[in-house]
Parts: sequence; C-alpha cells; structure tokens
Amino acid sequence: MDNELDSQQGTPWHGDLFGNTKLTKSQQRVVNSLSLNPKFAAYAELNEVAERSAVNSSTVVRTAQTLGYSGWPDLQRELRAQFLVYISREAEFSEQVVVESPVHDSLAHDAKNLELARNLIDAEKVAECIDVLCNAKRIICLGQGSHAAPSMVFAHLASVMGYPASFEQRTGVHLAAILNTLTEGDVLLISHLWRPLKEYTAAARIAAASKAKVITITDLTTSLLAKYSDHVLPVPSEGVFTFQSATAAVSVAYGLLAGMENHESHAIRPRLVNVHELWNELEIYES
Repeated sequence: MDNELDSQQGTPWHGDLFGNTKLTKSQQRVVNSLSLNPKFAAYAELNEVAERSAVNSSTVVRTAQTLGYSGWPDLQRELRAQFLVYISREAEFSEQVVVESPVHDSLAHDAKNLELARNLIDAEKVAECIDVLCNAKRIICLGQGSHAAPSMVFAHLASVMGYPASFEQRTGVHLAAILNTLTEGDVLLISHLWRPLKEYTAAARIAAASKAKVITITDLTTSLLAKYSDHVLPVPSEGVFTFQSATAAVSVAYGLLAGMENHESHAIRPRLVNVHELWNELEIYES
C-alpha cells in the first residue's frame, strides 16, 4: 500500500475529518499533507509530519487542537481508524505481513494500543459514564461480531453485580423491538469498531430522541454514531494483521465495571457473595 491519494471520486479517504474548520495557512499545509498521504498520516511521527508540511512540530499540535483534538496523538488515532476503514474497502488483501512471532507481536501492539487509550480517555468523562450507568433503569449493550466482545463482557459482569444489564447482538426486527421500549433513564451502551454500522447509528439517534443516554466505545469519534452519543470513549483498534483489535475496548469495559463496583461497593458485595452461593448450588464448577 503506497501513500498516494486514492483517485476515486466522492468521499475522501479520511471522510469529513477535517470539516470546514478555519485554519491558518501553515495549519492548512498540515491538513493538505495529511490528506494527500493516507498511510503517512496514519503512521508518521510528529516531527515527520512537521517536516513534510514545512512547519514546526508545535504547529502540527496546534492544528490538531484547532480541529478539536487534544493533540497530535488524538488526531492520529482518528486518522489511523479512518485509514483502516479505507484500505479495507479499497485495497486488495495482497500484502502479507511477515513477523517472527505473531503472538508476541500482537501482544506488543496491543500494549501500545492500551497506552494510547490510557492517554486519550479523559478521567472526568469516565466518571460521568460510571455515574450514568450506576443510575440507569436499564443498560442495553449492543455489539456485533468480534467487536461485540466489550459489550458482551460488560453486560455479563454488570448483571453479576446486580445491575439491570443485558446484551443484544441481533439487529433488524429484534433491535427495533428493543428501541421501541427505550425511555428516559435507560442507557444504550454500544461497542463499535471499524466501519460504521447504519443500524447502530440509527439506534443512537432513536435512543437520543427517546431521552435515553448513549455511551459508545469506538475508534471513530467523528462518525455519526459518535455524534448521536452522549458520551464517547475513544480507543485505538489497529491490529497486527488484517483484523482490528478489540483489546483496548474490552479494557475500557472492565474499567467501567471497576468504577461501578467501587461506586456502590456496599450494595454490590452482598450480591457477589450471593452469586457465588448460586454457583455452588447449581454445581457449575468442579470442586
């Protein structure tokens, strides 16, 4: 995959990421450099972007902030997510990645994703999400395919703690039936990575109209799904090979659960004791 701009007409590879934000001439050079070089934009170091754009590094940082991001790492995470969507649509899977140890490389890559997520996610936003979840009448968790893992883990463990959480991966008429019952006080938790799903975007919009809250864990913070969400938790999703990694998203789900347990530990501890007794009564595990 080279760094050249795709020649196809229509939506650019980065979607509407740069929008119509008013930029200085030097900031516009940064945006132009990123727009013309998808792979470079997704993987270049800060100083490399500055050099190619004929500006200093601080101008690249200010450009990212002017576009609404906390800094260059935050903007690049979004560029990388858009790039991964772009190549999956337009590119042939002809390149083979050669590694010495796939498992070790995957672990190392996920470690970088986790560190980036740790720096990107705002602690105050997490606290707001935890407060919303703890006070929810219902928590409906949506997710599909391998990217359903964060929602599935969250729904199961939240219900173990006694929260009114359920997981739903069906769409179509099943999703419509759920959306039909949403009211104020309900929470829709969506884990979504990679290419935007129309039904989830519509679900977030419908939930907002029903005065239900929407929390989304995603790698595309500029998508319509994110715009319809009350709270967005950004995560990197790049994997070693063809498929995106949900590791950071799952870790965020565990973090929300930990916050919920800490928020109401006095009520949750008796529930956890009780569920352990139920496991024993049902003879689920080998003694």
